Amino acid sequence: MCLLLAIGTVTVTFAACGGNQTALTSTTTTLARGSTSTTSGSTTTTTAPVQRAYPLYFLRGAQLGVSQRVVASASDTHFQAISALVGGTTPTETAAGLTTDIPTGTTVRGMAIHGGIATVNMSPQFVAVGPADQLAGRLSQVVYTLTSSPSVTAVILEVGGNRVVNFAGVNLANPVGRSQVTASLPLVLLEQPAVGGTLSGKLTISGLTSAPGTYDVQLLDPSGKLLASVTNTAVAGGTFLQSVPFTITGPETGTVRVFGRPTSSSASQTVQLFQFNLPIAP
Repeated sequence: MCLLLAIGTVTVTFAACGGNQTALTSTTTTLARGSTSTTSGSTTTTTAPVQRAYPLYFLRGAQLGVSQRVVASASDTHFQAISALVGGTTPTETAAGLTTDIPTGTTVRGMAIHGGIATVNMSPQFVAVGPADQLAGRLSQVVYTLTSSPSVTAVILEVGGNRVVNFAGVNLANPVGRSQVTASLPLVLLEQPAVGGTLSGKLTISGLTSAPGTYDVQLLDPSGKLLASVTNTAVAGGTFLQSVPFTITGPETGTVRVFGRPTSSSASQTVQLFQFNLPIAP
């Protein structure tokens, strides 16, 4: 049985679905901020919180941009990441030009991962009416954030416990991965370094490109001196990973700048796509 829900100018199609929940128990006691404690006789040992980093895919304008958050937690980063995503940007992320198209008030009601497929259940606010580019951005944020983990290759979207089979013009009848959600991709999606990240001794860049052209990634010191630079050729659906060393004498605040030049443009039409600051160290 399917339910067709029309909201303003947006049509979102649901399919009824259900599942069983199993309660699990553990003998480990979890303390605040991810610490664990084990007691044996009169001896108590406490393990340090595990530092976990995860990327969040927000937006710069109508295109994806990446932030990195680090938390001290022993819990599942998949759920942490998607919950943090719907919670919106921090002041630091906002200052770096990142925004979100996920409506205020949206919550994650549940998530499960089986066989590389992440099923995420959102509250009804997620399907609020909006322009086409905002709906595309909203879906891209969720799909790219969840599939940033090697253990997730595709996503099933539910709203209020019902399977969504079409959203933002994308057929969701089957689990969708990154290759099906491309409307919000910039020429260069820089995934590393990201807003909130750090660099030590080398500029390591990774990410993907969505169209033919060339791009430049630069690292500058606080005075504007160029510390490291990478220039590469972009192709549709391409990925990149490269490192270039840099030399400084102590901790500083560096600036990452990204420039792009589509194949159809001349050299004089190179444009700065974005920039952000981050801590750098020798």
